[in-house]
Formats: sequence, C-alpha cells, structure tokens
Amino acid sequence: MKNLHRTPWAAGLLLALVCLSLAFSGCSSNSSDEDGDTADGDASDGDTSDGDAADADTGDGDADEADIPEGPFADPDTVLLTDDMPPVRQWVVKRGIVHSHSPYSHDACDDEPFIDGVRNEQCFEDCRAGMCQTAQDFVFLSDHRGSFADYEFPEVLLYKDGDTLIERNAMPVANRVKCADGREVIVAAGTESEMMPIGLERHVGDTPAERSNNYGIASVEMVEMFREAGALVFLQHTEGWDVEEILGLGVDGIEMYNLHQNMMDNLGGAMKMVLMLESEPEKLPVMELLPIGIFWESEKDLYRWSKVVMQRPIPAVLATDAHRNVFKSPSPDVERIDSFRRMMHWFSNHLLVAPGPIDDAILKDTIKKGRMYGAFEYLGYPVGFDFHATRGDETFEMGDLIPAGANVMLHVSKPEVYKVDPTGPQPEIHVRVLKANDGAWDEIATGGDDLDVEVGPGVYRAEARINPLHLTQWLGTEAETYLGEKIWVYSNAIYVGMYE
Repeated sequence: MKNLHRTPWAAGLLLALVCLSLAFSGCSSNSSDEDGDTADGDASDGDTSDGDAADADTGDGDADEADIPEGPFADPDTVLLTDDMPPVRQWVVKRGIVHSHSPYSHDACDDEPFIDGVRNEQCFEDCRAGMCQTAQDFVFLSDHRGSFADYEFPEVLLYKDGDTLIERNAMPVANRVKCADGREVIVAAGTESEMMPIGLERHVGDTPAERSNNYGIASVEMVEMFREAGALVFLQHTEGWDVEEILGLGVDGIEMYNLHQNMMDNLGGAMKMVLMLESEPEKLPVMELLPIGIFWESEKDLYRWSKVVMQRPIPAVLATDAHRNVFKSPSPDVERIDSFRRMMHWFSNHLLVAPGPIDDAILKDTIKKGRMYGAFEYLGYPVGFDFHATRGDETFEMGDLIPAGANVMLHVSKPEVYKVDPTGPQPEIHVRVLKANDGAWDEIATGGDDLDVEVGPGVYRAEARINPLHLTQWLGTEAETYLGEKIWVYSNAIYVGMYE
C-alpha cells in the first residue's frame, strides 16, 4: 500500500472524515434512543440533456431494431431537465433540493464563508453554478442562524445582478437565479437552527440578535411565527427527535433521508472508500458514483415517520445538507467530492404541480400537501413513476386524506431509467406498496410491473427499488461489490380512513 502522506488529497479526505465524526452534532439539541435502527443516492457536471428526452423505453434486448431508441444514452454525468420528463397524468414534474447551505452558513465553504468580512465569492458562485449545472428547478436553503441572521434579503437569496426577484408587498421573498444557459432556479431562504423553517419570506426579528434568538427556539409559538413569515416548518435530522416532540410541535414536515447523517452512520465505509482511492482506485466506481458503496437508507428516519403518521399526516423530504466543507482537496477527477454540483446531482425531490409558471408559493403549497416523491438519481433518472389512489370516479394524490368508506385502489407505476443503453445490461426494477405499522413499514404488495392494490384504512407509501446493472461498466474492476437492490424512489404517503 502506498504511503497516504505522499498523496495530500487522500490524507485530506481521511482527516476530513475523522473531523466530521467528531464535530457533527445533528444540528439539534434533541436526541432519542427510540430507533428502528441506523440507517441511504448521484451524478454530473454542467452538461445538460439533449432535449429529446422523454422517451423512457429502455429496450428489452429482443425488440425490433425500430424500437431501439437512438443515443446518446445516459451515463453517470447525465443531467435531465424536467422539461424533458413526461407528465404524470395532469401534473408536470419540478425537481429540486430541500436543505442546502450557502455562504450564509458559518460552517459552509470550508468554514470560511466570509473572509475578513468579505463573502467567499468562489463558494458563492460554486453554489449558484451547482444548482444550475444539475438543472434544479428550485433550492430551499437552510443556512445556520450564526450567519443567516446577520444578513438581509435579498442577499440571503443568493441574489446578484441578472437575477429576477419574486416580490410580495413590494418586498423580495424569493429569487430566480439566472443560469448561464438561460434557465432559472427558484431559490428561497431558510434556516437550519433549532428547527428548520424553509421558504422564509422575511426574517423573524428586527435585529440580528433577536433573529438569532428566535431561530434558536423550538416551540409551538415559533412554529406559528415562522408560518406567519411565509415558511414551512420542518424538523431537520429526524433521527434526533423524539416522536412526541415531532407531534407536539405540529410542524409541516420531516426528513426521510439526510446525506450528512448517512455519512456519519456509515463512517467506516466512507473511510474505507478514501483509503481505496489511494491504494486500489481501479476497484472503485467512477467518482460520480463513488457514494454507491456507502449510501444507506435511514431506518431511524423511516421509523419516526411511520410512528408519526399513525397520529397525523406529515410529508417527508430527501435532505441534501450540502455545505462544501468536508473534502477540501480535489478528488482524482479534479472536482471536490462534496462540491455543490456533485451533491445536488445525487438525489432530489420531485414535486407534481399543475402546468404553467411556478413560483415559491406554488412549490411550498405542493410540499406542504406532500404531493411529491424523492429520487436517488445517481442510480439513473426515474421516468414514469406515479403513486395515486382511486375510489370510484375520484382520484387522490400523495398527501391526500381519503375519507372512511369503501376500499380504495392504490396505483403504482413502475419507473424506467432515463435513456438506458438497450444494448448493455438492463437494470432490475420492482415497485412495492408499504403500510405504516407503528414504527415499521409493512410490505403489502410488490412486483416487477405496475401495481394495483385494493386497501382498507391505513397509511400507505410506495417505493421503487433497483439493481443498477446498467451502471456495471462504471463500477470498477469489482463491480459486483456495488450491485444489488437499492432504494431508488420514495413516495410520500396516502392516508385512507385515518384520524376520524
């Protein structure tokens, strides 16, 4: 084995992981031992998709030549614009990030978001570029109060000349970041402090000191104050909260997965990865797929989600928690492992909205309703996923409460991988329906095709799982190590005959 000290970036990565394990506190004063267990991913640079994308036909190997889609085919660097995704019945998909930091967090940008009072412009531009290069439609920031409270709107919206501010009552409440390709990304402010209000339209407090104090309180009263300021109130790092606290605060949502926490839960796997980067890089996946060996599902988060929905409806999101503060040295492909671009490429939240223009208010309303699903796009972009319910002529969406009455039919559409090469190995995909059971999620149906399941009262969600055989050529000389079933899509819940 080579001497790690001869390769500064490898030593730096290892040191960063050790420091992270010592420093990480979950960003909440709350803790709990009522687990289900510990706990879950990816892709690209500024290269966006080619615009003829909505064809989700993956080919079956023996299709007629005319049925084989034309290339180019997707690879780990592919980026898919939601404009190129097919509609989901009457809805269109808008994709984005919930829970990301920026230079307005004290610990972002390698702990140097501001240097001698001057904003770290490289980090600022990296943050903006990352959301553009990964073709996000929106980003809900969650900056820590230590810096966030000190700066004003629209600065905390990452505003710069050329952007378009969204205003209400003549005040800026969100920002349309202008990307180099002409696209726009809606950016909204928020803070990960004691709780995590996202989509704040103004500060809560007149002075930095008053704001910081307010952001550091977890109470029913503060939940209402944040809502009055336009925010949805989430609880970050769900694994750190008691179920009773979640229920008592009456917040708008929780996290079902957090990348930062995943790294802590699988610190041993992350350290092994860093060592292999130095000693046996040929055995590892390409850098864009590197997390495939360390991503875990968060059983603690899923446990709490199941417990809470037995008492009340609550939506859940995938949390990126990007800081750009862990892997300071560039990786072998020159880019940092923890770059904003790379982390935003690994997974996102897909919202179902009505066709037409959108703004931050429409996005927040959709998130609050729970009409969304989370997708680990490092495994490939899922195209065609749908989860809804019907009773007679009525249709119900994710997040809906269906009144007690006759049984309902749950419908799950199996997604396909966007632009998979039909001449290579094909992914193995199946979908399943799960029912909340007081801390567990019991599988009630599964299959390799679309599902239609008749159910009675209960709380139900759907998943798509995948064995990513289509990625084999990018997984290194020991590809089989990284293959096997993985979570790909988490739906939000549908509530049947509950809480009456």
